[in-house]
Order: sequence, then structure tokens, then C-alpha cells
Amino acid sequence: MKLCISFGKVELKYFIYCFLFIILQLYLFYFIYYEKEEEEEEKEKEENIVNEHCLMHSFCFFLGYLLNIIPVWISHLYSKEKEKKPLANESDEASNHSIEYIYNNPNEKYLSTKDILIFLFICLILLITDLAENIAIKIDNKIIEENKINKEYNDDYLLLEVLIIFSVNKIGKEVYYKHQNISFLILIFIGAIKYIYFYSNNPKFSYISIILNIIYSVLYAIYYLYLKSLMRNKFITPYKCNYIIGIINVPLIILIYLIISVTPFGNTNNSYYYDNIFDAFKKFGNLDANNWIILITLPFIYGIYQFIVTKTIYDYTIYHMYLPFLIQYFIENIIYNFGTVGNIILISSFLIELIMLLIFIEIIEINFCGFNQNLKKNIELRALTESSLAIENDDDDEIVDE
Repeated sequence: MKLCISFGKVELKYFIYCFLFIILQLYLFYFIYYEKEEEEEEKEKEENIVNEHCLMHSFCFFLGYLLNIIPVWISHLYSKEKEKKPLANESDEASNHSIEYIYNNPNEKYLSTKDILIFLFICLILLITDLAENIAIKIDNKIIEENKINKEYNDDYLLLEVLIIFSVNKIGKEVYYKHQNISFLILIFIGAIKYIYFYSNNPKFSYISIILNIIYSVLYAIYYLYLKSLMRNKFITPYKCNYIIGIINVPLIILIYLIISVTPFGNTNNSYYYDNIFDAFKKFGNLDANNWIILITLPFIYGIYQFIVTKTIYDYTIYHMYLPFLIQYFIENIIYNFGTVGNIILISSFLIELIMLLIFIEIIEINFCGFNQNLKKNIELRALTESSLAIENDDDDEIVDE
């Protein structure tokens, strides 16, 4: 008898991606961004320079994208060494050219002008989302400090991103089946209840911050959709997508940093002070070891982090990427005390959302009421069976003709 619930076939590689992603995010959250309560205020501790200078964080973030050029460079050197080796015969040479075409597809080198302009626009989207997030964090932190309230619930409007991606794909005629539609509706419903509870119980939130976070989510959804399309249709590798973004955005963020520093937003005496690159450079000479470790390692951490995100989208689907995001935000939020009711809602909603997402991406299979009829593996099995039957019929027809 078939079990009502079973597990689908999932590659170990995906779980490794998820594990590494969560570890990196928790490291970033706890050791860099999480502001611990000072039990001993007498101890003088130098402030984290990345938290103090938000544009320094943006620089490290996009430098991480740029560092994805390292494996591309290593791969290029390796392929050059391989080219130097003499080929055994002409068939090997032909085979080599075929392999080279597959892995170095002309589409990857010769993007159209339209593709280049769209890619530049996507890079600007990433830059805008990062700046919007920085402003939202500054506003939220100011409200928390002024009103002496606890850290508010946060998951970067993850639900909105998933909803936008699902809706756009639906409009684009992507097919979703019964198990996916129902699990997605439950996912959205539970997520909406969670949002309503936490934001209705926090009267100190800022409308500006909410608007900025919505902009952040919408633009990131556009970015992920375009990224998937680019890698699928133009055969651009995850490494190349990332380092090209870094090549464009690193100089831009430096330019923005310099411009802001010479405007009133770079004046520390103003209430609307944003950041100042010259002030950051002055502090470099007096940084402690902890800050130097952060500055050196942060770009590499972000480089690995962005590669895992891009590779997950490349190897699977955009929705597969949201599993580690969901786990990450749950771990981060459970640290804060939301009261008994708040913690029960947080844990319950997480478990339901986790199960629904696993059903949606077919890691969990529901084997009743026809929910398993259109699982990816069952569709492929039916296609294979129909193909075999068609071949058999063709063979029978040939025998009859003879």
C-alpha cells in the first residue's frame, strides 16, 4: 500500500546549498549585524564599522559579486593549460570543439544590445534595492532607539517576493498543478496572518520603512525572474552573472558614496545624516582586529552567498531558494521575545509554511486525492511510457508493411 505522504527525489547537492546558505546568513546576522545587549556598559567596545557606515556594507556586498570572477579566472587558466596538450586524433579534436561550444556558447559572449541594456537596468535595480534597504534599516533602528521598543519582526517581506514571482509566472503561462496551487494558497494565507499579527502589534512602525521594504521586495522579485531567464535562455553561468554585476555596481557604489559624502547627507551634524566615506577612512587607522576581520572576510562571504543563491536558481527553481530563506528568518526572529502568543504564532506559521513550501517544490509528496498525479517525476514517467509505446507501434507498423 502506498503511503499517503512520501518524500520526493532530492539531490544531496540542494541540501548542501541550503546548509551553506543558512550558515553564512547566521554568521552575517549574529557576528556582524545583530546588536547584542550590552551587559557591561563600562567596557568600551569599538563600534562595528559596517553597521556604522551603511555604504561601506554596500561596497562589501557588491565586491562579493565581483569576487565571483576568481573561479572564472581559475577555470580560464585551466582550460588554457588543457588547450596546450596535443590531441590524439581528429575525432578527439571534433569532440573537443563540440564540448567547447556547449560550455562556451556564442550566446554567452555575444549578447544583443537589448540584452546588455536590460542587464544594466537590472544592475541598477540591485543598487536601488540595496540603498532602499539601508534607508529602511536606518529608519527602523532610529524608531527602536527613540521609543525604546524591542526589535520588530522581520523577514524582508519574503511572502511578497514569492507572490510576485508566482503571479508573473502565472501570467507568463507557466503551468502549476493542483498540489502546487493549493499549497501556495495555504502558504500565502498563513503568511498573511503572521504579517497582520506582528505588524498590528507594533504601533511604532514607519510607513516610509514599509514602502521602502515593499519596493525592495518588488525589485528583488524582478531581479530573480530576470536572472533565471538570462541563465536559461542565454546560457550565462552563475559565476559570470555575478561578477558582471560586481564590475558594474562596485564603481557605481563608490561614486555614490563620494557624492553623498560631499552633500548635506554626509554631514554628521544633520539629523538626516546618511554616510560619509571620508569619515570612514579616518577610522581605518584606529580599527581593532575584529573590524579588520569583518572588512576582509565580508566580501568573500557575500561572494559565496550570492553564488549559492544564483546556483540554486540555475540548478533548480526560484522557489527552491526560499527554503533556506524561510529557515534563516525563523531562526533570526525566534531570538527576539514576542511574548507567548507571538512565539506560538511564529513557530506554528513556520512549520505550516515549511511543509507547504516543501509540497510546492515536491520534496514532500501527497499521494491522495490526485495531488500526486502531476508531480514532475510522474509527468516524466508518463512521457517516457508514451514515447516507448509510440516506438513499439512504429515497429509493429513496419512489420505489417513487410
